Formats: sequence, C-alpha cells, structure tokens
Amino acid sequence: MSITKIKQTWISVNLIMIILMIIIGGITRLTDSGLSMTEWNLIGGIIPPLNQNDWLELFSKYKATPEFIQKNFDISLAEFKKIFFWEYFHRIWGRLIGITYTLPFLFFFVKGMFDSNEKKIYIILFFLGSFQAFMGWFMVQSGLSERPDVSHFRLSAHLLIAFIIYSILLDRFCKNTSYNTEKPNYFTTKYNRQITNIKISIFLVLLTVGSGAFVSGTNAGWAYNNFPYMGENFLPPILLQENSYSMSKLFNDIGFIQFFHRMLATLTLIYVLITLFKVYKSKLKAAYFLSTLVTIIVVSQYFLGIIMLRFFVPIHLGLTHQLGSLILLSSLIIIKCEIIKKRAINRPSF
Repeated sequence: MSITKIKQTWISVNLIMIILMIIIGGITRLTDSGLSMTEWNLIGGIIPPLNQNDWLELFSKYKATPEFIQKNFDISLAEFKKIFFWEYFHRIWGRLIGITYTLPFLFFFVKGMFDSNEKKIYIILFFLGSFQAFMGWFMVQSGLSERPDVSHFRLSAHLLIAFIIYSILLDRFCKNTSYNTEKPNYFTTKYNRQITNIKISIFLVLLTVGSGAFVSGTNAGWAYNNFPYMGENFLPPILLQENSYSMSKLFNDIGFIQFFHRMLATLTLIYVLITLFKVYKSKLKAAYFLSTLVTIIVVSQYFLGIIMLRFFVPIHLGLTHQLGSLILLSSLIIIKCEIIKKRAINRPSF
C-alpha cells in the first residue's frame, strides 16, 4: 500500500470517528446527559463504575449538582445510569479519536511522510483537537457550579470546533484524491467566483450550526412552535419591546435565539440555492450532478427544521437535523473540490 493510501485510510477512519462523535454528542445533549459525570479524569475517567457502591458514589456526587437540585431531584438510580452511559460513551469516544489521530500523526511526522503543507495542516488539527478536549471540560464546568445547564456559548464553540476539524479533514481527503492539482488548466480562473461562493456557503452553514447549538443549549426550540410566525408575530417579543436591550440580553433570550437561528438558516438556504444554480449552469459534469443533489439536501434540511419545530423537537428528528447539517457541509466541500480538480470535464449540452 502506498504512503498516500495509508494516509487516506487514516483520514477516513478519523472522519468516520468524528461523524459518530457528533451523533453521540447530539444524543448526549438531547437526553440531557452531559452533566451526569461531575469529574474529569484523563485516566481514571476511563474506568466505568464496576459495582453498586461505585454507582451510589457517583450518584451521590451528581445529587450535589445544580441540575439535580433544580431539575432532576426525582431521578432514580436506574434513570441516572441511562444518562451516565451517554456522557461516559461520549468521553470514551473522544479519547479514542485522540488515539486514532495522534499516534499515526506522530509516526508519519517522525518518518517524514508529510510534505511542508501537510505538516502545517495536521499540526493545526492536532492543536484544534487538543483545544476541543479542553472545550469539552470547560463546557461541562459551566453547568456544575450555579446553573443547571451548560453554557450555550461554550456548547456552540464545542460543536463548531468538531465541524471545523471534520471540514479540514474532508477537504484534505478530497484534495489527496485529485491529480495534477498544481497545474493550471482552462477553467482555473473562470470558476474562481463559484469557488468563492461555495466557501461563503460553507461559512454560512457553519454559522447556522453554531446558532443551532444556541437553540439546543437553551431548549429554545420549545419556545415557539409555529412557522413562520413566533406566537402571533414574525418577531420575538424582545424585539417588539420599546426599551433598549444589549447583545448579551439578546443572546440569552430564547425567543431571539430561535429567531436568530431561523434567520441564519433562511439566509443560508437562499445563498446556497443561488450558488448551486450558478454551479448547475457551469456545465461541469460532476458539479452538474452534485448541485442537483445538494439542492435537494439543503431544501430538505430547511424543512426538516420546520417539522422538528412543529413537533417540539423529538430526539430522533433533532439528531437527523444535526446529521443533515453535516451532510450538507460535506456536500459543499465535495463540490468545491470537484470544481478545483483539474480532471473535471464539461457537461455535454442538451
């Protein structure tokens, strides 16, 4: 097996691990399991409770948290075990990702298997992954002192870092499958504007994902369940008040948070559709097919958000919506890579 194939396999494994991590993290959040583990031990945290005494000790520590005192005061030990499982699984999976990325990375680095550009990218990813681990701890800490929930700002940062790491890895994977990418060809400059539009679309998708974490972290999805209205108005109550309000107050108001997510999602939908229409007209065979597919994905994702809202955010729809955002992001990255690849060919005219 060639060095390139070995590195592609390594990237593929990490991409799959991150996808599963995002799903596990979504379940952890939607089941309110994130604060069930009150301590953060790199080594000791790997060992699960082994007997009844271990469970009682962990449950006793959980009883001292704001979440138990203010929200889950009637939870049983059996119910605690269920939420503990998802947070434990989430943390173990994070450690596995650290291993599957770091060990091969160090091996490739020491053996000189990276070029100068790859060294920069994978070192950045290493530090992003380390920072992501810190953000996980930092996020959980915000819900163990006074408030019964984690900070939605920290939750958003935690989710966005995962999406950014995934995006960089997928982009790297796509570039490694191209040929003669350093050689210019006849459409290199012609499609620069479309590539820029796709990059802006990717940025908007990431912003929308971040705002979605605000909604999830504050349970703002339960606030208003009609669309396009919010109650009896298009605007949330806080924007209809005559008194002044600060940015801090806005982004802690569940009505505004849901409104902000709606507006970002709508802006993203419109911009992505315009971008895809231009790609569709580009007469590139691969991009022609992909633009049609991604149009279906982005429209489905938007309407899934509305349906999820109408049904008061059931867990299965919430997970599907989060996974849909990852699929949309992946599709846009693949389109960008297909346009950049010098092996793209013209779509025959009809």
